[in-house]
Amino acid sequence: MTHTIENTLITGILCIIIFIPIYLAVRSARIKKAKKVSNELSKIEKELNLSLQAIEHFDSFVIAIDRAKKTIIKMALNDYSPELIDLRGVTSCRLDEEKLGKATQQLQLILLDKDKQALHHIVFYRQYVDNEVRLKRTAQVAAQWEVMIKALI
Repeated sequence: MTHTIENTLITGILCIIIFIPIYLAVRSARIKKAKKVSNELSKIEKELNLSLQAIEHFDSFVIAIDRAKKTIIKMALNDYSPELIDLRGVTSCRLDEEKLGKATQQLQLILLDKDKQALHHIVFYRQYVDNEVRLKRTAQVAAQWEVMIKALI
């Protein structure tokens, strides 16, 4: 009986010794990434004289909007490169969901000009690239962005 208790205690202590540093490392990496994103967005705001609102974080990018200047910033999280999307030439937008059977392959917002030509594509979800667990939330946020953009244009 005493060996069982000792073995359980040793196993528990080993698990704590192994998993606490891993948890702290992951947490630290997330905090650094969030700080880097915040710093990059602040830098873009200052350089372009923007006031970003409605900032959303996704698996592979961050999107933010300046409603007054009708500008969207889409920043990739792999290299923090910003893409500026000017909404002044956009006359309509639509949310497009490409499916193969029941599986969603891609969810994107298509920004169109007056001739119904696509000016920009904002891809919110790509199968096998983005986390499928968050697809439902991503679809809701994409729909909110569609409403927000339609209100501006």
